[in-house]
Amino acid sequence: MNAKPDFSCMSLGALGDGDRALIIDVVAIDPNTHAKFAARGLVPGVEVAVLRQGDPLLVAIDDARWAITRSDANSILVDTIQQKPKSLLSKFWRR
Repeated sequence: MNAKPDFSCMSLGALGDGDRALIIDVVAIDPNTHAKFAARGLVPGVEVAVLRQGDPLLVAIDDARWAITRSDANSILVDTIQQKPKSLLSKFWRR
């Protein structure tokens, strides 16, 4: 039986503010870009959160925050992580 995993694979650049995702693959052609991502911890299997959408995109990995260009973010494939709905108060008291 060939069961395919159900991934909602998209680019990191397509995520919105507050979205969390698991990095699936890095499709950058340039080896220097791969090295740059690896030095920042942007490797497959790592959970990443989008703190601010735009160009550059502000992302968080564990306690580190990184700004990456939109074109670089579009070369990182991610699978979104479902989050619990936030309460009404949390919308007013953002941290």
